[in-house]
Amino acid sequence: MTLNEATALYEKEVNELPQIHHELGGGVARNRSGLVYENLIRRTCEALGFDPRKNDYKKTEVVDGSCLSNLQVDWHVYDNGKMAKAIESKAYLDACYLKRAIMDFIELDNSPEVPNDVQYAIVAGQNACGKEAFAYYQAFFTKITGKKVEIFFLNPQRKRSSLRAIYNEKYREDFTLSSEVYANFTNFLHS
Repeated sequence: MTLNEATALYEKEVNELPQIHHELGGGVARNRSGLVYENLIRRTCEALGFDPRKNDYKKTEVVDGSCLSNLQVDWHVYDNGKMAKAIESKAYLDACYLKRAIMDFIELDNSPEVPNDVQYAIVAGQNACGKEAFAYYQAFFTKITGKKVEIFFLNPQRKRSSLRAIYNEKYREDFTLSSEVYANFTNFLHS
């Protein structure tokens, strides 16, 4: 698979969402809209020669004798057998999703099973986050970890509106992939 094939499949899957919504309903269409972005991330990583892993569970650090072993985000990306990136995927990013992703990233960063040089990113279709929460949670992540979280909005044409859903054919242009943002994401994967 090439990057061009990965982006073409993204566009094809977005084009199919209105029919899925019509035939199978809103719940299925919402689920598939999330998978559109997860699939793009996976295909992009594979096209670049990386190994993206789903359900790649890690242990948390031990706190007061307790440890969990179910820590993960959408994609753990491996380069030559070593975890290099942790990527959370969202059709849209609001303050609640951002907070949860940041907390998961902090736990991953503290995991004894995650290399210290792992980089973190959120890939989302549209921005639905207020300015204050958007700035705060990124700053909080940096304060706790000393690292930066990268955030890529692949459909920056407009802020998310529940009235302009990805599976509504009338608003299809809102979900055309930004080639500039996508290039920035591929550059992040290479960094």
